[in-house]
Amino acid sequence: MSMLAGDDDLIDLIYAAMVGDARWDDFLALLANGLPDGTSTLFHHDITSGVGAWQLTHGLLGEVNESYAAHYSRLNPWMPAAAVRPIGLGVTAEQMYPLDSFVKTEFYHDFMRPIGVNSAIGVTIARDNGKSMLLSVGTSRADPEQNRAAADQLTRLAPHLRRVVNYYRSGPRQRAVSEFGASIFDAVDVGIVVVCEARQASMISKMAEDILYRTPCLRVGALGRVRLVDEEADRRLGAMLQRSYDGDRQASFFGDKVKMTLILVQKNPISAYFEGPTVLVLIEATDRKPAADLDGFAVHFRLTRTEKAVLSELVAGWSVNEIAERQRISRETVRSHLKRIFHKTGSHSQSDLIRIAARSVVRRR
Repeated sequence: MSMLAGDDDLIDLIYAAMVGDARWDDFLALLANGLPDGTSTLFHHDITSGVGAWQLTHGLLGEVNESYAAHYSRLNPWMPAAAVRPIGLGVTAEQMYPLDSFVKTEFYHDFMRPIGVNSAIGVTIARDNGKSMLLSVGTSRADPEQNRAAADQLTRLAPHLRRVVNYYRSGPRQRAVSEFGASIFDAVDVGIVVVCEARQASMISKMAEDILYRTPCLRVGALGRVRLVDEEADRRLGAMLQRSYDGDRQASFFGDKVKMTLILVQKNPISAYFEGPTVLVLIEATDRKPAADLDGFAVHFRLTRTEKAVLSELVAGWSVNEIAERQRISRETVRSHLKRIFHKTGSHSQSDLIRIAARSVVRRR
């Protein structure tokens, strides 16, 4: 028989993991060890599409998580009830789906039983528009009465996990994204709108406001939800904000006197789970080039005329492919010029180079 860990020990690990003094696996392991043959996972599920994934796990092999995301998340019979149960209420599996029906499902026979899980307890941490963040602990013990105490413990842990979600969504990382947009992209006449999960605008830079006033290609509703006027761009934004999205991380769209670039922010697994997806919408008025005066910068770093032209296109928001087309040179030539500019300026990436160039432009102004 296993024994539940104390609430205080688990709560301490939640906040230690939140600030980086412990690993989330430490919390999940202590939680799982409280039940016979326990496994644990922080996961998400979209009830509309049926898609979900076990993102942070303990006691589960990688291929198990992959098969769940690829196929079995759509067959999980517990999810319809989990999508409507009260947030923060810990429940046993039998409260969501009868055991006698569960053991007859493909989900049980082909997925759960092979990994030694006969039942589970769970709690919904957060939910928005049918998309839920959940914590679940699987066990070989099928008796719901014996699992009841563990479900009650999840109820007590839920408020603390909710605070972690709020911390990640409004914490230092998100503020850094906002500050980066306001201080760097505005310096090169590119506006930025930071869009979080559920299409919420978490930041709109002053430059973006100025461009949108002249060219309203993006609208923000009364509740802060973002909609792009271009239907294709709006569909891509919606797709990028799905946790299951696995397409290109950047896409550009051209409208009347405006270029819009969507960039899906790369995140580590922990930030990806608690924050959800974040998309940067870069907005550039295409009738205002050149965006920055780089003469002094080019002289200081001894850039050639072609290197200066490539850099000017880059800070104006054009991609490598677009720069190649506009300068009538090959992609490889553009990349070669960028490598030489990196070497001369001591930068290590395109974003790093833009940051250095933007500072130079700000000083000259």
